[in-house]
Amino acid sequence: YQSNEKLIEAKKSFKNYPGNFGEYVGIIGAGMIGKIVIGMLKQYNLKVIVFDPFLSDEKADELGVEKCELHEVFERAFVVSNHLANNSETQGMLNYNLFASMPQYATFLNTGRGAQVVESDLIKVLKERKDVTAVLDVTFPEPPENDSELYSLCNCILTPHIAGSSGLETYRMAEYMLDEYKKFVNGQPTEYQVTAEMLKTMA
Repeated sequence: YQSNEKLIEAKKSFKNYPGNFGEYVGIIGAGMIGKIVIGMLKQYNLKVIVFDPFLSDEKADELGVEKCELHEVFERAFVVSNHLANNSETQGMLNYNLFASMPQYATFLNTGRGAQVVESDLIKVLKERKDVTAVLDVTFPEPPENDSELYSLCNCILTPHIAGSSGLETYRMAEYMLDEYKKFVNGQPTEYQVTAEMLKTMA
C-alpha cells in the first residue's frame, strides 16, 4: 500500500528521470551476490563501478567493472546497491556524507545488512532531499521500531527482507543443496563452497 503523497512524489521523480542507458550503477561489495548482480546488469548497457577492498584488479577486469573508492560510488552512480560483508568494520560505514553526495534522483538499495547504514543519517538526507530514494530490504533493528520515520517518508520503500527464499521457493534451495551434496560425495568441485576464511568477507 502506498499513500497518495508517496504516489505524487513518485510521479514527480519519474518526470525528471533520464533513463538508465549508459548510466552508472554502483555495487558495494563484490562477493557472491554482488558478482551475480554485476552479471545480470551486463545486458543493460550500464557502467558498473564497484567498491570492494578485496576485489583484485584482475577480477575487476574479468567482471568488466571499474574499481573505485566508496565515496566515488555514491557521487557517481544513479543507483547504489549494497552487498557489503557484515562485520565490525562495516557497521555504520554508510553515513550522511555519502548519502548527501548522491546525484539528483539517485536511489540507494540495501539488501545487505541494516547495521551498515547509519539510519539517522539516511533519514536526515531523505528528509532534506526528496529526489533521493531509498529501497530497504534490511534495517537495524529489523523490523524498524514502531515510531521510525522510515515508515512515513515518501521517498523510502521498505520491503520485509524478501531477498531470501520463502514459501515454495525453499524447495529450490533444497535442490541446490542436494546438487551440491552429490558433487561433494563424488569428488567433483562444488559451485557454492563456503570456507571459514570466506566468511570473514562475505555478505
